[in-house]
Amino acid sequence: MCLFRRILAGSVALPLAIGLGAAQAQQSTATKPDSDALAALNKMGEALRAMDAFTLTAEVTTEEVLDSGQKLQYGGDLKIEAQRPSGFKIHMDFDHKEREIYYDGKSITLFAPKVGYYASVPAPATIGATIQTIQDKYGVEVPLADLFQLGVDPSLTARIQSGFDVGPEKVGGVACEHYAFRQAAADWQVWIRSDGPALPCKMVITTTQDQAQPQYTAVMTWDAKAPAQAAYTFNPPATAHRITVADLSAAGQTK
Repeated sequence: MCLFRRILAGSVALPLAIGLGAAQAQQSTATKPDSDALAALNKMGEALRAMDAFTLTAEVTTEEVLDSGQKLQYGGDLKIEAQRPSGFKIHMDFDHKEREIYYDGKSITLFAPKVGYYASVPAPATIGATIQTIQDKYGVEVPLADLFQLGVDPSLTARIQSGFDVGPEKVGGVACEHYAFRQAAADWQVWIRSDGPALPCKMVITTTQDQAQPQYTAVMTWDAKAPAQAAYTFNPPATAHRITVADLSAAGQTK
């Protein structure tokens, strides 16, 4: 799951330490997900599924681990515009990389604007099936893909080994409830809005299978509006060059 850290100092250091101590004590005794934490996650899934159209903007921070073990941190912006069941456009803008993904119910296109290359492949008729197909066949992961599938794919919550309520916190001035979960290879946290629709305001995922434990963080803003279906069809610029993308599943079958 693609998910979303701050270390505070000075006058807030003591309260923060007390809060973390309580969370760590609860985590040490947790052998399975707390029922209230799972209920909150299911409620979040219901709120997400209720949005037939939405625009999600997120401030994203990622970490890269060098061979030396040193970690580098990168920031960027993510924007997802979606219209269920068969349309989305994703724009990822980082200093070192910019990517766009278009899905219009018939094909999906990955475009690199800075270098002018794009690749298009046929796609299934729904967002969920398309996300699964491009991951399995081409190794392409859609950012925050689980947000499309939460509550639809029961295997997502079945993977959770433990989970608990950390407590109330604010994200960008918005009242939220903070939850922490653990599953194989990853620890993750989600801050769910307390008032109004139970939408995620912030997510953090920590890759625990890597000794350096790099993190991915996204602070999110939601709008229950999105462009019309036509906006999800890719129209290549005159200077763009089409390339092919390898079918990893086909390559595996020929070995």
